[in-house]
Amino acid sequence: MKRNRTIAIVWLLLCVAIPALAQQKQPEFLQTIPVSSATAIAADQKGIVYLLNPRRNLVQLDSLGRLLTVYSPQTILGRNTTIDAGNPLKLLLFNQDRQELLLLDRFLRPISSALLPEFGLNGTVRAAALASDDGFWLFNETDFTLGKLDMRMRKVVFETPLSLVLDHNRFDVRMIREYQNQVYLLDYNAGIYVFDNLGNYKQKLPLSEVAYIGFLGNELYYVKDGSLHFYDLYKQQQRTISLPKDKKYTTALATDNRLYLFAGKTADVYSW
Repeated sequence: MKRNRTIAIVWLLLCVAIPALAQQKQPEFLQTIPVSSATAIAADQKGIVYLLNPRRNLVQLDSLGRLLTVYSPQTILGRNTTIDAGNPLKLLLFNQDRQELLLLDRFLRPISSALLPEFGLNGTVRAAALASDDGFWLFNETDFTLGKLDMRMRKVVFETPLSLVLDHNRFDVRMIREYQNQVYLLDYNAGIYVFDNLGNYKQKLPLSEVAYIGFLGNELYYVKDGSLHFYDLYKQQQRTISLPKDKKYTTALATDNRLYLFAGKTADVYSW
């Protein structure tokens, strides 16, 4: 009787595990495309992808990876340009070299642009992102603060000192993103610092040596040590997908049906 019960339990476990394995997304290679940066990339909630081509023009791809639009700015986008597609109605290009915020609509038509020194900011802004209230999150590496810029008031409306949060001697802030009412600040050397939408510090995710983070559903994802890692923001659970060992991927963009894996000046596109 005990043996029969054991067999029944094993069979039930297999019945649960096999469908779960069958549903695991298995990437299938489609093509390789040239890019000029592995970090000047973004994907919106509809699976539209944005990246810079070798001429540093902004390229917009649809959810299947097909070309939609190319935007050629009057001023060449710098190597440290970042893209934020978190708002479905507009896109932010932050040109760190020029300290410039450039807003485009979803058809890549210019909406507005602004140079940060015009707002009385002292020092250098290392990272910028869209805020849900139409403002901008800024990491100022000179005064070591996380602030929010209000374009209507033309000033930073509040700042959070980071001297007790970040290591002033080792910080390497790469990007900021607001997602689901939380603000994520990525420090390559230390991890991901999480704030609420009022700039109050909440916690640190100890995920160091990560060059770029993205979001898909309730998960944060990143590439590290030859794998694509997913971290559930609410369950604090992780899962990984092993990547080809002969590829040295450093960053990724994941959508519902496409996976872009970046290595140097190329991106491999997969369906899944």
